[in-house]
Amino acid sequence: MQNRPVPLFFSLLGFISLVFCSCRAPEPGVTTVTILENAVRGGKNSRYVEWYDEVLPGIEKKLGIKVKLLTAGIMDEDFKVRIALDIKSKKGADIIGLDQFWIPEFADAGLITPLDAYLETWPGVKHLYDSMRRMGSYKGHTYLIMRDTDVRMLFYHKPCFRAAGIRLPWQPGNWEEIIDAARKIKASRPGVIPLQINAGLKMGEATAMQGFLMLLFGAGGELYDEEKGKWVVESAALRRTLEFYRRIYVKENLADVELQLAGHAREKSFELFQKGGIACYIEGTWFYTSVLKPESSWGIRDRDERIGWAKMPGSGDKKAPGFVSVSGGSGLIINPSSPHPELAWKVISELNSSGNMARLFSLVPFSPTRKDIARLPVVQSNKFISKSGEALVPVTRSRPGISEYPEVSFQVQLMTEEVITGKKTVEEAIKDFGKSIALIAGKNKVIRR
Repeated sequence: MQNRPVPLFFSLLGFISLVFCSCRAPEPGVTTVTILENAVRGGKNSRYVEWYDEVLPGIEKKLGIKVKLLTAGIMDEDFKVRIALDIKSKKGADIIGLDQFWIPEFADAGLITPLDAYLETWPGVKHLYDSMRRMGSYKGHTYLIMRDTDVRMLFYHKPCFRAAGIRLPWQPGNWEEIIDAARKIKASRPGVIPLQINAGLKMGEATAMQGFLMLLFGAGGELYDEEKGKWVVESAALRRTLEFYRRIYVKENLADVELQLAGHAREKSFELFQKGGIACYIEGTWFYTSVLKPESSWGIRDRDERIGWAKMPGSGDKKAPGFVSVSGGSGLIINPSSPHPELAWKVISELNSSGNMARLFSLVPFSPTRKDIARLPVVQSNKFISKSGEALVPVTRSRPGISEYPEVSFQVQLMTEEVITGKKTVEEAIKDFGKSIALIAGKNKVIRR
């Protein structure tokens, strides 16, 4: 029996103690606003500390206050527990760097301040992509200004596609056009895996984000109905998603089942793609900027010439969207216990100025969350980031940040594995998925369409 993920972190009994350090000490008699980030100089997210070092002195001078940066370099889940316990204890930093995915849990627990009133007069709000406004919101309230994000897309080897007679630049308009390209590659390059869409338990959360959700959203479906507060365990879109998995892995052998089941499957996929052993792969922005970076372990020396990217299309059905993507990201929240919420907002606003965001981008390139940031010269000079962001940020979606999600994701991974290995039919897999989610969330928390 497979081990399932640990449930909601608020139920944990303990947490790892942290030692914080600050960039500067406050002066007596001067109001101090504190910021907590899961970043540490010379270690985890070090470039964010460098950014704060550069921009905070100017903000302090402009606002006439001191801003103290508290840093930590620990596992994300440990950081999440720490800040939750701090806020519940009516203490902690005024401003906290938060993963967008955690918003629903923190909002439901009353551990986060709504920003709606501040946004009414914030000039930057008009530049936010609608998708980014939604990602920073929950149940009608905005809690976080998205600072950075990423997008997911199709990456492909141009030489392999040319050899298969596929016109470049390649941009499929629906799933059938992806299948058609994969068939041509299979016929012309027998030793190459035509298509990689993550599935199974070994790929972990990459199965959910880079595989399942990209397909489910592309089929016009939902995993969680936020309005009803229920998990969608049966739908036409879910069937369409699993049928696509079955088609490429079982019926037409356009993707490699054994690779999905292998130990270190993700790393092996990266290596295969680097060597041209996989022709087309769904992955995120960082795959191009980090994994395939010429000087990295899996880097491709002439990456920009050899690797192309395309938007992931919807299925082509009537209710399907034209193109889809899935994103994560982070931003800054205000601690409900902060004694200086107004000043905290002013600091957040200044940190989000176009000049300060341009400096952050120069240190840590990201898909811009705002149109004005996307137009900055420093962003436009990075053709991959600017073009992919411009195309996909407006249509992107996020994972449901609900407390049961880790366990639901595990069941998604299991369901896809059972389909691609042929252990279960699509209908059997859906039926068992529904039973499992009902046990996890409760029978009254699932819906069938």
